[in-house]
Amino acid sequence: MGKVIVDISMSLDGFVTGPNDAKGNGLGDGGRVLHEWAFNPTEEDNLLLFEEPMQTLGSCVLGRRTFDIAEEAWGDNPPFGPTPVFVLTHRPHEPLNRGVTTFIFVTDGMESALKQAQAAAGDKNVSLMGASISQQYLHAGLVDEMELHVANVLLGAGRPLFVNIGDKPFTLERLRVIPTPAVTHLRYRVVR
Repeated sequence: MGKVIVDISMSLDGFVTGPNDAKGNGLGDGGRVLHEWAFNPTEEDNLLLFEEPMQTLGSCVLGRRTFDIAEEAWGDNPPFGPTPVFVLTHRPHEPLNRGVTTFIFVTDGMESALKQAQAAAGDKNVSLMGASISQQYLHAGLVDEMELHVANVLLGAGRPLFVNIGDKPFTLERLRVIPTPAVTHLRYRVVR
């Protein structure tokens, strides 16, 4: 079985979007800077954005809010390729095909979403995407690693990543640090 990994871009002050994130403004006011490294990648960024994940990624889990906000921007070609995406939601929905990506809507809880994602991933990793989903799985002790892409910016407001994760400290083991001009890529193992 692969690892469960939070993989997310964020500001140095911990925000994964700017303020006012909503449909049509998915990254929030000023939030595009968090992903500038992905729009204009260096060789190191390219390795972390495309080459490595394509070899190790088996499935994704994201929340309904993230799906609803990002679906319009993704259009008919979501960035997941053929990787199945499990959307944790309270609102039932038939599976949705966009390009070669299939979105499976899971209404029976986060444990079920993870089990389905792990079954689909086989020996590959499950990537958690979005602040709320990442918080829920961290709080439940189900995250193995975090791949944080920390942009060279302080946003001051927006959607924070590290809230609602419980009141116990998380001990992390640093696995790698890769600085590039627009972002520092950090990988941590969650020590249990």
